[in-house]
Amino acid sequence: MPQPNEPAKRDSQVEVEVQTGVELDNIVWTALTGPQAGLAQRNAGGARYTPDFAPFGAAADYSVESVREIAEMLQARERLTMFTISRPGLPEGFDVVRDAVAVQMIATQAFSSPDDSQLVRPLRSEHAVDMMRLVKLTEPGPFGPRTHEMGNYFGIWFDGELVAMAGERMMAGNYVEISAVCTHPNWRGQGLGRILMEYLGASIQRRGAIPLLHVFTTNISAMRLYRALGFRRARQLHVTVLMRSANQPHELQS
Repeated sequence: MPQPNEPAKRDSQVEVEVQTGVELDNIVWTALTGPQAGLAQRNAGGARYTPDFAPFGAAADYSVESVREIAEMLQARERLTMFTISRPGLPEGFDVVRDAVAVQMIATQAFSSPDDSQLVRPLRSEHAVDMMRLVKLTEPGPFGPRTHEMGNYFGIWFDGELVAMAGERMMAGNYVEISAVCTHPNWRGQGLGRILMEYLGASIQRRGAIPLLHVFTTNISAMRLYRALGFRRARQLHVTVLMRSANQPHELQS
């Protein structure tokens, strides 16, 4: 097992373009035991976000027993998503429903509010229905009923309809994750995602924090946009999604 301040052993390497602290090797654990501990549920050595916020869980290591301690918190039909340097141990009674690879990218240049920043409006709880509608249409990644409470969210509206948005999700040390960047299909190709990314990146940097994001290696167009905005590769992460097996009873009371 790697010690807390030692880099974890990697299954494979992405070309690293920017160096960060090892706390981002286990970003979900860093967030849930630090800035966002108030959003966590715990079971022994495992932790996860309260499901209405995000489906992410973590432990100090990802042995079979540690993963079991996280996964035992799952209710029927809930999913657990882990971001890990190496593939996690897989306990009996749980099925892998997704096994993918993502790249963690870090902002390496200063952002300034774009010329079109007057289009951007803050999103609050009263806009939750509009956000969920856009997320359902565009599928930018996990987004629950309370994800918008994890940080600042901003959107662009036209004729009373939310057509693009982006916001903050995980907070780990001095890093803030940009997430839920999405644009209505009818409004794509007009640079709305870029406007929101620049606006949000500038907002994060004004607080003295560093923007980061995660993107699946298969999402080439998104990675191209993020590189154009100054994000660079820091590490490759395995993304493993578990659910309880159909015949696995739920024993842990949440």
